[in-house]
Amino acid sequence: MSAYNTTGTKEKMAVALGAFLSSPPKNIPAGVIEAFGRTVKTEDGILPPRVFLEAVEQSAVAISISNTSAQILYVNQAFEKLTGYKPDEVVGENQSILSYKITPIEVYKELWKQLLEQKSWNGVLVNKRKDGERYLADLTVAPVLDDAGKTSYYLALHRDVTEVHELEQQVRNQKVLIESVVDAAPVVMVLLNNEGKVILDNHDYKKLMGEVHGVEPASVFLDSLSSVINFDKKISCDQRQDFHNQEVSFKNDKGLETRWFTCSGVWVNERKFTADEYFNNNEECCLLLVANDITQQKRQQNQIKTNALRALMAEQQLVHGMRETLSGAIYQLQAPLNMASAVVGMMDRRQGKNSDANPFQSALFDVIKSGQQVLESLQQSLPTEDQEAISPINMNEVIKDVIDLSVHCLLEKSVLVDWDPDAELPNINGGCYALRTLFKQLLDNAIDAIDEPGCTRREISIQTRSYANDVEIVIRDTGPGIAVNRRHSIFEPFFSDWKHIKGRPGMGLTIAMEIVQKHHGTINIDPHFQGGCSIQIRLPINSPQPLVKEDLL
Repeated sequence: MSAYNTTGTKEKMAVALGAFLSSPPKNIPAGVIEAFGRTVKTEDGILPPRVFLEAVEQSAVAISISNTSAQILYVNQAFEKLTGYKPDEVVGENQSILSYKITPIEVYKELWKQLLEQKSWNGVLVNKRKDGERYLADLTVAPVLDDAGKTSYYLALHRDVTEVHELEQQVRNQKVLIESVVDAAPVVMVLLNNEGKVILDNHDYKKLMGEVHGVEPASVFLDSLSSVINFDKKISCDQRQDFHNQEVSFKNDKGLETRWFTCSGVWVNERKFTADEYFNNNEECCLLLVANDITQQKRQQNQIKTNALRALMAEQQLVHGMRETLSGAIYQLQAPLNMASAVVGMMDRRQGKNSDANPFQSALFDVIKSGQQVLESLQQSLPTEDQEAISPINMNEVIKDVIDLSVHCLLEKSVLVDWDPDAELPNINGGCYALRTLFKQLLDNAIDAIDEPGCTRREISIQTRSYANDVEIVIRDTGPGIAVNRRHSIFEPFFSDWKHIKGRPGMGLTIAMEIVQKHHGTINIDPHFQGGCSIQIRLPINSPQPLVKEDLL
């Protein structure tokens, strides 16, 4: 049971109250004594007024009591310490003795408006101390009502918040400065917590998010960087190893062009600031991710690469053209020589070994001999093919290079290319140039097919898929297709089924067949495809060393 409920305690309280009221402390206004003289009734009994007085005098908050005219009746010790005024210097003075002209008049109007409505007011004023020094006063003023409900006094609580305000302003200024610097930086910056969620970002990050139509760029970056920072959708900060200039590509399913970034990451710690963590030193591990947009540089590099490839392919195509021309001449010269040799042989059999030589036979023999010398000379003039270094090749990259090389031709002929690559296509072992030549020949053949008279649809589709042991590439066109009775001839030398390119040597598909065979693959025409031609190529993933041309003879 509370001690206040005992009869003895109540008697002691009454004695203490009487002693206080009969001999109040010095400098206490009569109005205050009157206020303290009213006993406060509670369920436990009477609370002694001296308790209130001692609490007020020893409070660290400056307290003042004034009448309804704002004349000061009482101040505590903290008030003297805060303002520099002793009680006898301010008692009887108006509260305006503390006011400073910088405080807008509207603040005082709002203060009095609240008090006249018997409502408390809280706000900040610019006050001045006795020595003239200004300070920021966090002031709370509350009306004290009498038994009739009228305002008899005003109780004011003062706190000097100058240092707090200065610290807050410094923090705010630093925050604004840091945010301004971060936003002005020409890079994408984002701070991610250990769950990969964005807790801070800059202007360029927000701009990137808008450009990709709301896709969270951070998740794309994290997925691309998973092999670098060793996490799967959640950031693992156990190792705390920073990384620098890791190149990633950025493309979503909205049909946007690919963008490239170089990403750097730094692990930082952030103190938790919730009430539960006040006495703990727990920190959250965060990743500061900085991404520099190198799309323009990458496109320039790709353009330079494409131009270099175009020049190399043009040179190699010139070599192929020379080989085709010379091979055509050899092929065309071989037929009459073979016929002449057959005639000479027949004449030898008819005349017998002991017969005199026929002058016509001798002439034919000389022609054959001269022709064979020409053939040997032509064969020796055939440009040699350089042997390529064998390396792991991603066929998606090869096909992309070929499409880039052919883009001007495709645009000129209004051909639409639908490319459906397998994102997880494994590498094969092969020669990069040879494989580019393979698909350049196939793509050129598809363009020639579409360019045939009567073709209304001008579309080419390219698809890559991976299987257990090989990679499949399918190239389809909407041309007239290959007749069934001519499909066995399409890969033969100097064969072409297209009318508008007659007069050109037909070695394109022959070269394609040769390259596929060198890489231990297969190339076929799909007999079930309708509405054009569908060529299927399969290349083994773990193929042995590609064959040289001599191995195919």
